[in-house]
Amino acid sequence: MNNHIKKMLRITDPSLKIIHVSYETIKNRQTIVIEATCSPYQKSCPNCGCTAQNQFGKLSIVKNGKKCVRVRLDQYNHLPTIIKIFKQRYKCKECSSNWTAQSSLVEKRCSIGYHVKFKVIDLLKEKCSLTLIAKLCHVSITTVIRILKGLRTYIPNPNTSSLPSVLMVDEFRSHASLEDKMSFICADGETGKLVDILPKRKLNKLTHYFMENPSRMNVRYLVTDMNAAYDQLTKRVFPNAKVVIDRFHIIKHLNKSFQDFRVKEMKRIAVTKNKEAYFKLKANWRYLTKNRSLIQHTEYKTWRSFRAPKYPYLTEAMMIDRLLNYSPALKETYECFHNIKLQGLTKYEEGIRNAMVYPYSNGKIEAKNTHIKTLKRVSYGFKSFDNMRTRIFMMNQLIIVK
Repeated sequence: MNNHIKKMLRITDPSLKIIHVSYETIKNRQTIVIEATCSPYQKSCPNCGCTAQNQFGKLSIVKNGKKCVRVRLDQYNHLPTIIKIFKQRYKCKECSSNWTAQSSLVEKRCSIGYHVKFKVIDLLKEKCSLTLIAKLCHVSITTVIRILKGLRTYIPNPNTSSLPSVLMVDEFRSHASLEDKMSFICADGETGKLVDILPKRKLNKLTHYFMENPSRMNVRYLVTDMNAAYDQLTKRVFPNAKVVIDRFHIIKHLNKSFQDFRVKEMKRIAVTKNKEAYFKLKANWRYLTKNRSLIQHTEYKTWRSFRAPKYPYLTEAMMIDRLLNYSPALKETYECFHNIKLQGLTKYEEGIRNAMVYPYSNGKIEAKNTHIKTLKRVSYGFKSFDNMRTRIFMMNQLIIVK
């Protein structure tokens, strides 16, 4: 029976023997309390190194009472579990030293079992708050933070890690740094693997950081948005790299420019007291941004702003033409917008050309930013940038604890 209980609780220490199991109310909650003894055989004294029996056949190491410790285990059947271990104390007759037996169930001078710590580490990989983790593991939030801080040593050293040939760079709002609210993130453009996270995105900080990495010459493509600082970063740090502007940011910039001009034209039309044209452009603005290859040219029907019988049945293309006829300037801008000929993108010409040639984009790193935003929201923000950085590395499976 003793071995069966140990198997259910995943206790593998052979020197641990369970003697009693009971239920007690601890902190107003029913708790499983297990009593066990730990009395391993001592071959030698840890202080002087003498064996258990001296040269005359007498015992050099004798038992010297027991010490009771309480260890928190993982919950069983949704009930908190505590094990009371009566550890055997020993005394050496040769050097008069005393020591206590240690169990493999828990770390020395610690009351939290290894099972609970591993459970905390697994939950730290999920997008949940530290308070929830402490509640699920029946430990204090201070214990969770202490375990989280201990994982910082498992983060790969950025100075020794090799940079990928395709490097994605971006920034996100961290709120964890008092000097700079925006943090820097970079990842592998081919695999999406996270490379590193920095608390600041300023050009001088990034230049100093990448200059210390001996593999910076391996970077062939730097995938970024329309941030001018990253173009300067490429010239300073990555002389062999080509800048690739993310296609999403190109289209986003074009959409914003077109929408700003449409609103400006609508206000001009409203001043001329042409309310009909104003409301029709306002109600059907989404059709102006639709991909022209998807516009219907054969299906006739009635439209929201062109109701029958006042207006005949129209195709989608005919309806868009009627909207554009209200403003010749908007019609000309519409053609330029869909032909990607708007002004203001000439300084990004090289990056835009590379975006049309190479298949790289910032989609993977934008997905990581979404996960980071979710983590910050459920955690109600982070006061410590190092704690946030450690959790992000854990979410990306870059910290492995065995």
